[in-house]
Formats: sequence, C-alpha cells, structure tokens
Amino acid sequence: MISRITSNAMMKNYKSNLMKSTNVLYNSMTQVMTQRKFNSYAEDPAAATQAFQLRRSAWRTESQIENSQTVTHKFNTAYEAVDSIYETVTTITKDETLRALNDPTGGGRKSLGILLDQRAEDLVQSLNAKYGDNFIFAGNDGENVPFSWDEATGQLLYRGVNVNAGSVPEPGQGATQAEIDAYEKDQADLAKLQQMMKETTYVDLGMGLQEDASGNIISTSAFNSALSGLSITGFGVDEEGLPNNAVSIVKELSDILGRCDEDGNWASTEDQERAVALQKKLDTSLGDITSQHTELSTKVSFLNTNEERLKSTADTLNTQIVGVENVDMADAITAMSYAQYCYNAALRVGTNILSQSLIDYMR
Repeated sequence: MISRITSNAMMKNYKSNLMKSTNVLYNSMTQVMTQRKFNSYAEDPAAATQAFQLRRSAWRTESQIENSQTVTHKFNTAYEAVDSIYETVTTITKDETLRALNDPTGGGRKSLGILLDQRAEDLVQSLNAKYGDNFIFAGNDGENVPFSWDEATGQLLYRGVNVNAGSVPEPGQGATQAEIDAYEKDQADLAKLQQMMKETTYVDLGMGLQEDASGNIISTSAFNSALSGLSITGFGVDEEGLPNNAVSIVKELSDILGRCDEDGNWASTEDQERAVALQKKLDTSLGDITSQHTELSTKVSFLNTNEERLKSTADTLNTQIVGVENVDMADAITAMSYAQYCYNAALRVGTNILSQSLIDYMR
C-alpha cells in the first residue's frame, strides 16, 4: 500500500528536521559562548566524573596554597623577630656585659645596668611580636600575650608561668609545709612549661595529611605551625641554678649591676661571681638562639619550596581541567558556522518548496 504524500505530511517532517537543525545550532552556539564541552552530567558522564575529581583536587590544592602562604608569612615575621633577638643578645654578650665586668674603674656599671634593663624589655617586645591578630611565639594560644613580668616578684612569665621554674630545691626532712608547697608548685610550673613546649598546630600543606588509628594527625603528613618563645630563649635552670632563659639572664645581670654603688663597686663578692657566671651562661644561650635562628631559616626555605610545588601542581590540574571541560574554540566556531549554514538552508527550503495544495483540504 502506497501512502499518500500531502503537504501537511511534508510540513510535519520538515518541522521535525528543522527543530533538529535548531537544536544543533543552539548547542553549538552554547558551546561557543560557554567554551565548555558539556553543561550537565548527563551530557557526558565519563568526562563529568573526571572533571569533578580534578576540580576537587584543584580546590584542595588552592586551600593548601592559602595555608602555605599564611604560614610562610608568619614564619618570615618570626624569622625577623628572632633575627632582632639574636642581634640584641649578641650586642649584650660581646660588648655590654664584657664592658661591665672588665671596666677597671667600674664607673659605668650602674648605667650599663639601666641599659640592660631596657634590653630585657626590648627582648620581651620582640618575643611578643604579632602576625595579624595572633601572637607568633605563643604556641597554640595565639590570642593571649605570651611573655609578661610578674609585678610582685619581677620574674619573667610565659603565659602566666615562671620561666625559671625548677629553681626551688627539693625540701629535706623537717621542711615546713610552706617549703613543701613552694617546691610542688615549682615542679608543677616546670611540667607546664615542658608541656607547652610540645604544643602543636598542624596545617595541611599538601604532604598527604593522614591520621593514625587513634584519630591523631601523623606528624610527618602535616606541618607544625606552632612556635613557642620558650624554644627561642629557653626555660628552667641548670645544675648550678643559673636561668636558662636569655631574657631572665639579662634581667638578673641588670639587677646585679644596679646594686653597684656610684663608683661601680660590686655590692658583694657573690654578686660579682654571679655576674661572671651569668655572662658565660648568656654566651651559651646565644648559641641556642643561633640554632633556633638557623632552624627557622630552614623552615622558611622549606615553606617557599613547598609553595612553589603546590603552585606547579595547581597549574597542572588547571591544564587537565581545561583539557577535559573546555572545547577547542576553532572546532567549536567551525561547527557553529556549519550548523548556522544548515539551519539557513533548511529555512530556505521551507519557503521555496512548501505550499498548500487542494488535497490538504480534502477529507
């Protein structure tokens, strides 16, 4: 049986084909405008899945770059502060304390004592440096000032704890309750200082952040951004009862020199011997500060190198994303031009060959 060909039937087929040409033109124009191969998951599930994985990696890398830049700026500021501390302690050790100890007339000891008192204040100000709204050398408690002076005793405090903890001797038999309490408090303060030295603030810098079975971050998979001022200047006392903290040493030297008379004579032989011992101890502390200065320099170099690596990774991921998601503009424009040509041709066919005939009105 031969079907009857009518103008309506031809019009119906024509409209269907014209709609297909319109859709092809619309899709090609959309690709040119958005420069994307697909705009929904259904258009290309495989490419969309790959693009999602790449974008997730790119977002994580961008976050790691931001973390790295923040930590790098913090450590650069810390390095400058430690550099200032190093220069100050060097000046005190190699010049000012030697002049005070070796001055044959002793006339300048009292004035040097005043100078050292100011030096101690300068060191505390450097140790209380801030980056943004946080104190750099406050461990993981960046909101509160780390170093301060006890107004009652004149001792240097780190977050409220005496940095010279460990100086109270263990009470023997027959000790009073006050002596026992003082020793226990001193030991508790020392334990607090040791604990604060171990504080950590881990940051994800793209080193494969992982946790152990207990849910704790594996230290080698993240960067510890916590900085303690105790690691710079020391804490506690040595076997001879001398303070390990450089600021405390300078402060005690200032007090000893301040007790000298106007002619520079020592207040006592004990003061003189103590001053000599403190000067030698300060020289040792300078070596420790130098080590911390070098360690900070190494960490800053690592952070800079790591940031460059993260940026390189981000560039590689962006290149892959462009390859998966973006169209070749030359091909896309060519396809759009061809689709436009086909659409115009279809319109021209419609106006030239389609017309109503008598048979379309027959029932």
